[in-house]
Amino acid sequence: MRFFGKAAPVLSDAQRRRLAAWQEQAPAVLELSHYQSRYVALQLGLEGLDPERHAISALAAVGLFQGAIRPTDAFWMTPDGDAAEAWLAWLEFVGQAPLVGFHLASVRPFLERALAARLGIEFRPVWLDLAVLLPELYREAGPTEATFAAWLEFFGLPPASAREPMQAALLLARLCQRVVQAARARGIDTPAALLEQLRARRWLHGEA
Repeated sequence: MRFFGKAAPVLSDAQRRRLAAWQEQAPAVLELSHYQSRYVALQLGLEGLDPERHAISALAAVGLFQGAIRPTDAFWMTPDGDAAEAWLAWLEFVGQAPLVGFHLASVRPFLERALAARLGIEFRPVWLDLAVLLPELYREAGPTEATFAAWLEFFGLPPASAREPMQAALLLARLCQRVVQAARARGIDTPAALLEQLRARRWLHGEA
């Protein structure tokens, strides 16, 4: 996670120190057990579907640690006003935890462009895509239509509203609990092993 060669956005001295402190954090230890690891489920509110033209209107994130979701481990922001300050606070909330999303191709470009524009960094976290992992871990019992809404219905969870990113982030965290539960039942006991499972499925299906 480094600065682009392009001119970086103007940050205050305090903001540069905070950004440097985040960049110097040790990466997450992916060989720890799921119980010892923290995941962060991420949901974006978007002004449109084209990352070249549309911006993030809201961001919600929910942590999952020791298998539990805690009300205090959540983050919400609308990146207006001092956007650099908002994004720094978000980075500090996430730390180096793996990020959890659904269909990352529709999430990553927006996030990467925003952090490049506001903080001048190339953001390359560890990602877990539930759209890939859920069909792998629930092959026999999962829904045939592998949409976010279908998985919520399959697990008896309430539907998500596109206008409420925090609700969707919470539901993503609850789906992540199901992923971890199924992974452990198969002996996939760490984030590193879960990432290997994700890569294997993508290779098998010819996905990027």
